[in-house]
This record gives sequence, structure tokens and C-alpha cells, in this order.
Amino acid sequence: MAKTYEIGRAVEKVLAEYKDATVETMKKAIDKTSKQAVRDLKADSPKRTGAYAKSWASKVDKKTSVLAYEKIVFNKKHYRLTHLLEKGHRKVNGGFVAAQPHIAKVEQDAVKTLVKEIEKNV
Repeated sequence: MAKTYEIGRAVEKVLAEYKDATVETMKKAIDKTSKQAVRDLKADSPKRTGAYAKSWASKVDKKTSVLAYEKIVFNKKHYRLTHLLEKGHRKVNGGFVAAQPHIAKVEQDAVKTLVKEIEKNV
């Protein structure tokens, strides 16, 4: 019975170490992917004055436990413009302003990058 207990503790220890390593790997992948997404958005955003493109950033959105780690990529100063530029909009006096898609492509690339990073390192 004592050997079973020792084997169980050894397995438990190995699994705990694996969990810690996996969580750390995922955090690094999320950080790397969010930084790349911010860089891509700054490069791909429409630039009339450049203020919209410069105000992209990322931050930790939720960090409640060891396993919950999320980052959000957002536009700090011009968040109201994101939807209008991405989807287009109507003008006050008629007509339509054409869409300038730039967020959806970066989002798709970020998802692919995150999956690759996690698969490569886990």
C-alpha cells in the first residue's frame, strides 16, 4: 500500500510541474501574440493623421487565477472609430463611406499565431 501512495504522489508531482510549465508557456504565447497584433494594427490601420494607428495597445483583461489569463487588444483614444472604419458607415447628408478593413485580418492572423505558438511549445 505504501508503494501505491508513493507512486501516486510522484505522478501528482509530475502533473503539477507539467501544469505550471504549460501555464507559463501559454502566458508567453499570449503575450507574444498580443504584442504582434498591436504592431500589425499600428502598421495596417488607416493613417490620416496617424493618431488612430498610434493608439493601439494591449492589456491583461482578466487575471483571476493561475489558469485564467487573457489579454485584450484595443484602441485607447479612438475606440469609437474602430467599427466605423472597419465596416464603413453612412454620411449625414447621404452617401456611404467605404469600409477600410484592418482589424479582422489581424485578428485571424493572431489566432493562427497563438495556436502555432502553443502547439510548438506545449
